[in-house]
Amino acid sequence: MKTILYFTAEWCGPCKKTRPIVEELNKDLSLTNIRIVDVDSEMELAKNFEIKSVPTFIVIKDNEEINRVVGAQTKQSLLELMK
Repeated sequence: MKTILYFTAEWCGPCKKTRPIVEELNKDLSLTNIRIVDVDSEMELAKNFEIKSVPTFIVIKDNEEINRVVGAQTKQSLLELMK
């Protein structure tokens, strides 16, 4: 099963547009888990993944990063990431 780490921040404009999409997908999809990570409250995790800008989506499978996308995403592009 894949996990997507969604690195975000309250002050980030593109994150505010993307977050409702992420929350909707997180409710609807049982095959993928999307974890919302606030970079201001989880600084160590953001540092470990070398997050330089938000939003950033990191796809994890079998405890390894297999994909990374930076910037606001559409619902369709996130669905593609989850495949």
